Amino acid sequence: MTNKPNIILFITHDQGQLIGCYDNPQMPNSLNTPNIDKLAEEGVRFANNFCTAPQCSPSRGSIFTSLYPHQNGLMGLVNRGWTLPESNKTLPMYLKENGYSTHLIGLQHESRDPSTLGYDSIIPFRFSHRRMKKDITAFFANLKQENSPFYACFGTWGSHIPFKNWGTPVDPDSVKVPPFLPDVEDIRMDLSELYGNIHVVDDIVGHILKNLKKSNLRDNTLFIYTTDHGIAFPRAKCTLYDPGIKTTLIISKPGLSYLNNGKVINTNLSNIDLLPSILELIEAKVPDNIEGKSFISFLKGDIKELREEIYAELTYHDIYNPMRSIRTGNYKYIKNFKDSEVLFEIPEDMRDMARCGGVFMNDHPELYKKKRMVEELYDLKKDPNERNNLINKSDYKAIASELRQKLNAWMERTNDPLLKGRVKHPSEN
Repeated sequence: MTNKPNIILFITHDQGQLIGCYDNPQMPNSLNTPNIDKLAEEGVRFANNFCTAPQCSPSRGSIFTSLYPHQNGLMGLVNRGWTLPESNKTLPMYLKENGYSTHLIGLQHESRDPSTLGYDSIIPFRFSHRRMKKDITAFFANLKQENSPFYACFGTWGSHIPFKNWGTPVDPDSVKVPPFLPDVEDIRMDLSELYGNIHVVDDIVGHILKNLKKSNLRDNTLFIYTTDHGIAFPRAKCTLYDPGIKTTLIISKPGLSYLNNGKVINTNLSNIDLLPSILELIEAKVPDNIEGKSFISFLKGDIKELREEIYAELTYHDIYNPMRSIRTGNYKYIKNFKDSEVLFEIPEDMRDMARCGGVFMNDHPELYKKKRMVEELYDLKKDPNERNNLINKSDYKAIASELRQKLNAWMERTNDPLLKGRVKHPSEN
């Protein structure tokens, strides 16, 4: 590629698939996100993109290394003692080797020391969208001195709890409540605040697009919009159910036939697939020692399917809560490695800062206070909301056995430390 595109990676916190253009029965919404939706209309939208882990740092570590959290060592949150080991090679490092200048504008959640991640310049995160827009304007003004293609990662707090910090809540009656949540006033209030935050994120995306156009850079810029994991509501964030691991991915590049015209891609992807896809797109060598698979050949029509199954994991969030899963087009199998008197653990931030946590813990014990089983199996075609655990059903015995074996084989092949027993927190080493 003689004229390598500039690359923008815009990554949000805890958004799942809550964007206007992703409105669907499992994650319905009434959001007004014109700038993000325009990216999808001009580019491609991936309907079945999954993260490797349903919490911030581990998922982001996978995006930037194309390795599972238990492989790259980032199995918990940076703000709780974890960090991405410097032995890992990151996306900015790969791009620097291919002639790119690399820049971080705003939030990162992969390392306690962002200077280890491979960026040439870092503009710190501002807890204000107005300040962030000023930083964005300054960044593009300084790009006039660039002679090489640039890679810029824009990180926002955006859709993270506490929701009301960024945006103005919408009318609670206007929101759509996902089927995995009770339709009650407190849930609607949380969703109304989250909607307001997402509207602010959309405004920031619009500001970047405006600056790209003003700088005559849009036509040669690959714009990637994604998030780390599902929304901060029970049965989503910090669970391996689809609302926890299904994420947005929108990619737009004017003039590139396989990345425009508003196509919707339904094949299953993992966020570890993004790094090799970027490298193949710029005609760089894709390393052999990663887990991701480039989806460029799929987009070009050279192959019909990319992944038969998706793997995901959780080890640490605010507590030790180890689990692993495999998801195919039809089934989900989850292995829980910790006994619990409740079906899913509600993270501390949701218990303390969101109404929804109280709704589940106090008002809806039938949805929450069910003893967790060691194994869970769901028929996603018949039960897309993953309510009916089929692990003990005789009709599904063969399916459970096959998925159990595949999950064990994946854990063994990737040297998952969970196979050897309890994974230690960094403070214990």
